[in-house]
Amino acid sequence: MNLLGILLSGGLDTDTQSQTSGRLPLEYAAALILLFAAVFVVHFVRRAYRQPKRIGGTPMEVPGNTVKAFDIVERLFHWSLFITLGLVMVSGIAIYLPGTFNFLLSAFGVAGTNAAQTAADLMWHTDMLWLLLGLIAIHIVWDLAVARTGRTIIPGMSDTKDTMIRVQGFLGLGPSVQPRHGKYDAFMKLFHWGLVLCLVVLGISGLYLWNPYGLMPTISPSLESTFRLFHDFFAFLLIGLVAGHIYFAILPINWPVLRSILTGTISGDAYNHDFDSSRWTPKKKAATAAPAAEASGPAPPMGAAGTANAVKAGPSGGVKDDSEELEVK
Repeated sequence: MNLLGILLSGGLDTDTQSQTSGRLPLEYAAALILLFAAVFVVHFVRRAYRQPKRIGGTPMEVPGNTVKAFDIVERLFHWSLFITLGLVMVSGIAIYLPGTFNFLLSAFGVAGTNAAQTAADLMWHTDMLWLLLGLIAIHIVWDLAVARTGRTIIPGMSDTKDTMIRVQGFLGLGPSVQPRHGKYDAFMKLFHWGLVLCLVVLGISGLYLWNPYGLMPTISPSLESTFRLFHDFFAFLLIGLVAGHIYFAILPINWPVLRSILTGTISGDAYNHDFDSSRWTPKKKAATAAPAAEASGPAPPMGAAGTANAVKAGPSGGVKDDSEELEVK
């Protein structure tokens, strides 16, 4: 092992027997993944080609027919997290099932099933965590202190009502409708906080199992086994959540949002089709709003958000005007 790797790994315990004992039985891990797969299959049969009717919401006139949904930092974070989580999961599975992903891990020199290769997998797994922690720190600071968009992911009572309507419609217990929502709907928020829960449990249990530089207090073998079971269970739960995120993202109905995480924008038509302006209000950029106000004379009336620069509610659909773009806060 090189010196940098040893430092990053926190003096990693390379006792492979201690790393492979007390694991979650493979049958349980497979059952959890199959449960996720069954949910995806049922959803695909019910919703892939027949979407529920959208209801509720206040349509908006969208100058330029373009709404800015994600800034450059949010997009870079999303794809960097996606890649980093992928590497963490691949290296973690290689520890859980030695020899798995050899075709991929061989490129990093950590393929194999012997003790030395397992130790290399462990070091690779922990090294990736530093990058993951850095990304999470940037995400928290940017969303809460800079962009101040953290409130868009907080669940509310409207999400509970929307979920009941959607579940009843999906199960055939009510009309097949889907309420328009804010920037993130109830299930997107559920995914986000499920991801947070998994990472917190994995972080706490992994820290005790990792024990960098021997800083963590000594724990009994039974408690260590419990930590390892929790670590494995929530690791496979995380895999299922990420798989679900990918599945829903590639459904044709969600392509506008998928494109927006690449380009940063969605069309006004897509905005009015899926989103409720009273929950996620487009606002003109400050740089373009001021000159427009001066040129038009009197200040515009208050919009849905109660601010002078909120776009006025109007008929559904976009209004072509390439001189303006809307930014969603």
